Amino acid sequence: MTSRISLHPVRSELRTMPSFTFLKTPSRQSEQSEQIEREDSGVSPENDTKETKDVVQKRPSKRKFFRGLFKRSSLPSETRAERRGIDQFSTSPSLSLPSPKSPPTSPMNKPLPPPPPPGSEPEPTASVGKNPIKLDRIISPLSQADLYKIFSGAPQFFARAEGHHTGAPHPSVAFPWDSELHIRDLCDHVQIQDEAWGCVTAWPHITVQVSKNPEAKKEQCERQRAHFLPRCRERPNMLSMQGTERGTVGYQAALEIAVADALEIPDGGSPDEISEHRKKFLNGKDGLRPITDATLIDQLMAVSEVYQEDPLKHRRPTLQMYTELFTQILFPPSRVIDSNDPYSLQVQVESLVQVLATPLIWVDFSLVEWRIKLGHILWGSSSDVLPEDEITVNNEVVHEPGTQKYWLLLQILLSCELLVRLDMISRNIDHGLEAVKPAEIRRFEQHATANVKWSMLLARTWLESIRIEKINSEDETAEKKPAGWLATLTGTGGAATTISQGLNKVQFHGRHQAQQLAGLVHFAQKLGWPDLDNLKAKVTANTISISDSVASTPAGTPMTMATGRSSSYFAYRRPKIKRGLSSHKSVQAIIHPAGWLSNSYISGLILPGEGLSHFLISTLLENDDAAVARLGEEANLYGGFIYGEKSFWSTACIIGRVLAAGKGASECMGWISSNILPRGPGEEWVNIDVEPAPRDDSTKKSSKPRLWHKSVIEHAGSVVGGADMSSILPGDFVLPSDTSFQPSLSITFESLDLFSTAESVHSDSPDDEPSPLTDVSDEGKIQTYSAMMRFTSVAEGEEKREVNVSLTHDVYFVTAHPCIPSPHAEILKTPTSPTSVSSNSPKFLGHPLHKAYTYTKLPLLTLLSFPATTPFSTFLSPPSPPSPSSPPVLVIDCTDSSMLHFPMVAGLGGSETSSVRSGGSGEIARGEKPSRGKRGTDLEMLARAVCAERGWNALISRRGRGCLGCAVREAGALGWRVVVRLA
Repeated sequence: MTSRISLHPVRSELRTMPSFTFLKTPSRQSEQSEQIEREDSGVSPENDTKETKDVVQKRPSKRKFFRGLFKRSSLPSETRAERRGIDQFSTSPSLSLPSPKSPPTSPMNKPLPPPPPPGSEPEPTASVGKNPIKLDRIISPLSQADLYKIFSGAPQFFARAEGHHTGAPHPSVAFPWDSELHIRDLCDHVQIQDEAWGCVTAWPHITVQVSKNPEAKKEQCERQRAHFLPRCRERPNMLSMQGTERGTVGYQAALEIAVADALEIPDGGSPDEISEHRKKFLNGKDGLRPITDATLIDQLMAVSEVYQEDPLKHRRPTLQMYTELFTQILFPPSRVIDSNDPYSLQVQVESLVQVLATPLIWVDFSLVEWRIKLGHILWGSSSDVLPEDEITVNNEVVHEPGTQKYWLLLQILLSCELLVRLDMISRNIDHGLEAVKPAEIRRFEQHATANVKWSMLLARTWLESIRIEKINSEDETAEKKPAGWLATLTGTGGAATTISQGLNKVQFHGRHQAQQLAGLVHFAQKLGWPDLDNLKAKVTANTISISDSVASTPAGTPMTMATGRSSSYFAYRRPKIKRGLSSHKSVQAIIHPAGWLSNSYISGLILPGEGLSHFLISTLLENDDAAVARLGEEANLYGGFIYGEKSFWSTACIIGRVLAAGKGASECMGWISSNILPRGPGEEWVNIDVEPAPRDDSTKKSSKPRLWHKSVIEHAGSVVGGADMSSILPGDFVLPSDTSFQPSLSITFESLDLFSTAESVHSDSPDDEPSPLTDVSDEGKIQTYSAMMRFTSVAEGEEKREVNVSLTHDVYFVTAHPCIPSPHAEILKTPTSPTSVSSNSPKFLGHPLHKAYTYTKLPLLTLLSFPATTPFSTFLSPPSPPSPSSPPVLVIDCTDSSMLHFPMVAGLGGSETSSVRSGGSGEIARGEKPSRGKRGTDLEMLARAVCAERGWNALISRRGRGCLGCAVREAGALGWRVVVRLA
């Protein structure tokens, strides 16, 4: 009776007022304990039937009350019991046992109930159906392994800094999720085809000739094993300046054009300032010793001999090298650099770097002008007067011919001495004889300026390519003349000849002249030079060689009649620098037999950058008398010329980039030949008037070029659209369709018309900035033209119409990076995915595109129906959702259902083989060699001409080489808005 009385107050309290206490777990446990007490006291449920029925009848109404109050959905009693763990209101005897999931709480003096008998626990109910499993699969994010499979064979675009004091970041394309060699070797540019052209870049590379010869490849690797390579390279990367598609560049060059070396503004002083600094430099007692011209030549010959004859990379005692350096070339250091070893190589390296880093003393080869002018200083006429040779002595201007050559050779000597010591340190580290010292590396990178690093590149080229030979004079007795200004400064004026006399007694020969001439013939063959047989005959007869001395050219030759100033041989006109892609300048040269341009190429003394393309075409012309007679002696090396039923264009000219897409066009080392002859001019050089491409809205907000924004580039070209990789869903991707809805189309090229502009004679503008090669006294005689192309278009169901396109903007084209389709795109095809396709749909070949990217596909015919002045935004569909980091892209569809695509190139551009990936095996099927000459069409020329007219930089994407999704991502990384899709 005690337990029954203790239960009534609780029940009466529940009847009188609504309370939430019965929802609490302790209340449920207390009622369970009271039920157990009743069982222990002998009170059966039958004796309490009446009272229990009253409670059971009244409690459901309270539950209904609370359910209505909270608007809770009614749940089955079994489900509610499972969720609570017990059923408080059931009178079943089986519930008198404690629940195994929630053990009851018993009073302190009561014993615990016995455990349930074995086998009495209910079996867990099995899940009904498989729908929950499918639902979980749809909403779960893609795993990292799935992403790796989906984007296998997809290029990823990066821009990473190489370290401190290295300039702008380095753009690159990689396949980080693939290990197969045929995928990692995919490239968007061609290889260097000839060993003679390897000097065009400072980047490590292997030419096609070496790659085909295992012995040559092994020899090259062995020669460069202990090899110091300064972190100094040309911009843009010349390896990427010739894309797989003719007239295009690669991804890396496209980003680096905006930070090109040609945009560097020289910070050098005037000739008077240079003269004053050189005087102070020679009069000092800390640094460079006074060196006569004879000593200079002897030291150059000695260091070249050691470099060529020592196969172990200059293994000489450190003390011997210290003694030679600080007794013949430099003064000993005035402070202790290395207290442990005062004669160490590090002491010598730091002293040489300190001298070479002195400002306003040396030639700055970080400037493109001086890299080209290098050969003129060595082989130019000594009667010419360089601006830097104007030395002020006693308030009078004194011209010392040959002074610039002396300082250049002295700079080369110091750079060679520095390079051989760095090579020796590299060899010691490679053989474990010396440990890497990070502090010394940081100190070197901090003090070695860009000019010092370029001087080391020059030293490597000099040691590899140049051989010095002294001329034996019949009169061994030197003619005594009044001492020059340098001899006056050094105090040796009474017993020395003039510098110009001493330096003119030596000849500089190339060590690989046969190789250079073979490269010249190869260049002429690629371009289809009209008089190729005559050139081959000259090379075979060995009649092309470096002239002994241009200074000895008799009066009346084309060289001496053309001009009286040295800078006129290579008149370099720099317009006002414009930030952006339109960064090239107008280069004019005087072509004459045995000129310094030919000597620069034949000797192989060529620094990385654009100079090689100028030297190649100049050497070709200088050794073709008929071409010089028809074209004249003055050349515009950034324009083009018409000769021998063909036209030849620099890749810096917009006409060359457009005509390169036509049939029969050929491209080689910065020059393009075409069978198309422009109407208007005859056989002559021409200059084309164009405007720079307008900047996109996304790039106008920043004053820095896009390459400096590393995170923006990688975010805008990411395979996941810059999203978190851990939360990517299958529905976030779409499979871009390559189906063409354009009717059958036929485009025919009619003509290229050149119109003489109002200011047809190319001359310097008043705003042009001076450069070391500027000649302000002579005006060019090359005509300037504006260009227009005419096409006829015939579409199915439409009448024939004429299309006129003006080439008004200087735009660039980029080869879309090739990819290999992934066989795992089926992972994304779920029932709720928007890309779900039926079983009879064709297999998707390509890579998916994240929803962050938006693009509008527009047929070329539709685009031609809009005026050229139509705003770009008119062609775009509204992005949904808007993504400011990835602006919408316009895809110009130049295909129709009747066009067949070319096989995918599975290697470097222009490689020997082609391939496509079969089904899902990932194997490569070898095919025929793709012919780049037969691939051009008038349709492709029209698409490029339209982009040039409207000022659109564009990616050239070809079906079979790369998918549309990867092209859109690359456009996002570049910040470009147009993709030209070709068959």
